[in-house]
Amino acid sequence: MRMGCLFSDRANVPYLHKAQSPYSVNMLAAMAAEAAVQDAEYVGNYVTEALASRELLQAGLDKLGITQARSSANFILGYFGDRAIEVRDALREKAILVRDRSYEIPGGVRITVGTREQARRVLEELERIW
Repeated sequence: MRMGCLFSDRANVPYLHKAQSPYSVNMLAAMAAEAAVQDAEYVGNYVTEALASRELLQAGLDKLGITQARSSANFILGYFGDRAIEVRDALREKAILVRDRSYEIPGGVRITVGTREQARRVLEELERIW
């Protein structure tokens, strides 16, 4: 089950609907998302973990000399140059899925921010690959 959401000013909603995917989420995902956002403790813990994980990933990529776009989102865009596909495939072999964005951003690989444990695992594998 996967659910994404965006919080915005009410005036932006009509514009956002224009870019909305034609495939809506299923009822179970919608119900789970509603319950999750009503649980302030859960949301607070999730945000704290995501922020810490993003910082860990950014610092780890910096240490490896991997340039990245600074992010305020739940993902980081790293620039892997001509090795973007190689890095994506090597991580996939370790069951770590990242998104190749090099077709639109040269060398770009999008790494979603998960937990700190997941961030450490990504960085360990990148150390081996890089």
